[in-house]
Amino acid sequence: MIPALQEWKGGDGYWRSSCRLVLDPRYAAELNPVANTFAEDLAVMFGRKYKVAEGVSACSGDIFLTLAGKETEENREKYYLDVSDRMVLTGATTQAVFWGTRTILQMMEQYDGAVPQGVAVDWPNYPKRGFMLDVGRKFVPIGFLRDYVKIMSYYKMNCFQIHLNDNGFKKFYGNDWSQTPAAFRLESTVFPGLATEGAHYSKKEFVELQMLAEQYGVTVLPEIDVPAHSLAFTRYKPEIASKEYGEDHLDLFNPETYLFLDSLFAEYLGGENPVFRGKEVHIGTDEYD
Repeated sequence: MIPALQEWKGGDGYWRSSCRLVLDPRYAAELNPVANTFAEDLAVMFGRKYKVAEGVSACSGDIFLTLAGKETEENREKYYLDVSDRMVLTGATTQAVFWGTRTILQMMEQYDGAVPQGVAVDWPNYPKRGFMLDVGRKFVPIGFLRDYVKIMSYYKMNCFQIHLNDNGFKKFYGNDWSQTPAAFRLESTVFPGLATEGAHYSKKEFVELQMLAEQYGVTVLPEIDVPAHSLAFTRYKPEIASKEYGEDHLDLFNPETYLFLDSLFAEYLGGENPVFRGKEVHIGTDEYD
């Protein structure tokens, strides 16, 4: 298992599927999205259609999902998996239960659809588990990002930082800023032409990516890197470039710099349905010298 289970006590024999996911009727409304996503993944991975039903208990071959206990900081992502001739997956939150479904997928993949009987108790060691992908320097298609969300989720990683702008280093391009590549990867209607033509994401695509991530227990953390690494912005608006530190640095003494950045961030953070859906946005602030 990746990551390894915190606790596992093995039994005898194997669980074999009846192709039914059974939801505790007391929590069916909360667990239905988890079950539907789980059923989709089971169909993709094993080519078998799983029926989502409600019931107070499970029959042989079923996977039973339920909630139990009060949510706390310690048990928010902790789940219990009891595997006999049926499976019972329990957590205090839907997120905990969802991570348990990832464990079941990994077990089924290793054992050709069957799962060894036993009892698992599992929880993460760290609240944030993820990495940053620099799409500013190297563009990757939106389909790749969508696939990566699912890969991260499979391994219970939950934070996907997407670095939306950056540039090369002048010294590798003949010390010529005009030859140094730079890019911003998100559509802007406030500043038409700011996003790199043919190699950026539309607002709709980026919103849909975040919605997919939410479905899979992953938070997308957008990053617009300023006031350094900002050649894409100064190329668009040359008057905000620093004359002291180089064209990839913003001029912090120019009021136009703040007007530009305020407008740019407001475009993605404002309105009833903002482009950046999460509670956090990264603003870089590194390597300004």
